[in-house]
Amino acid sequence: MAPIRKASSARPAWRSGVAARLRRRAAIPPVLAAMVPDDGPLLGAVPLVADDSRWAAATANYLTVVGHGGVELRRGWHEVERGRWDAQAATFTLTWTDATRRPLVLTVPEAVSRGEKAVAVDVAPFARALRQGVESALVYAVTGQLPGGRRVTVSVRRDSDGRLYTASDLSGDDAAALDEADGAALEELIRRARDGVGLPTD
Repeated sequence: MAPIRKASSARPAWRSGVAARLRRRAAIPPVLAAMVPDDGPLLGAVPLVADDSRWAAATANYLTVVGHGGVELRRGWHEVERGRWDAQAATFTLTWTDATRRPLVLTVPEAVSRGEKAVAVDVAPFARALRQGVESALVYAVTGQLPGGRRVTVSVRRDSDGRLYTASDLSGDDAAALDEADGAALEELIRRARDGVGLPTD
């Protein structure tokens, strides 16, 4: 198990509604922080329920969701196609490079309960870590239109072990169903992507 991480301190910030009861920014509880892979510094974390029992945490190479039952989800940033924050709905939505996976929606409460106090949630560090993680995993990308009319993006990504690999935004089933002309065009996009970073193209 990873060592317990120290919660970072932050200056209080005042918000409407519960502002008078807020004294500091919420940090992930140590018992949950200890479940996050020891992948360098904890770059950002947000609660997923107001009772403080589930959190999403961002480290250099991984997104991890933890609860009192343990690790619920752990994904490398190279597996994330994109992440989006909707301030009005207070949700992060993550889509995957594997198109067969359903998007992950993380709903963030405005505050968490700590005894009789409500502690404010600051999403900025997590949002910044999410953006940086996705961007750092994407090394190179090319987009083209197949003869059948479909636009496809092929990317070269860096996994959590530092290895480079290619991926497309087509699901495995969709790629397998391409006709000969579209299949050849996809192979050419893959060749271009690999050539763009000096990977073998044979």
